[in-house]
Amino acid sequence: MVEIAHLLDELTCAGCGTPNALWLYPVRGLVECRECGEKASILLDPPDGFDSINSLDGPDSLSSLDGLDSCGGEW
Repeated sequence: MVEIAHLLDELTCAGCGTPNALWLYPVRGLVECRECGEKASILLDPPDGFDSINSLDGPDSLSSLDGLDSCGGEW
């Protein structure tokens, strides 16, 4: 099976500082640096926006997260 990846032009890896080495794997929800191997998970917006997700009314409907401070808060 061939996996689709997209080169993220004009972006620099925060780990190694190499420009144009970041690749997006949308199916896995992952960005990877081809130079140093650093990986980051991503969240993709659904094609129809938040209205297509039944459990969320929009980005402001995450009221359960309101108690968290900017540094992660306490659970």
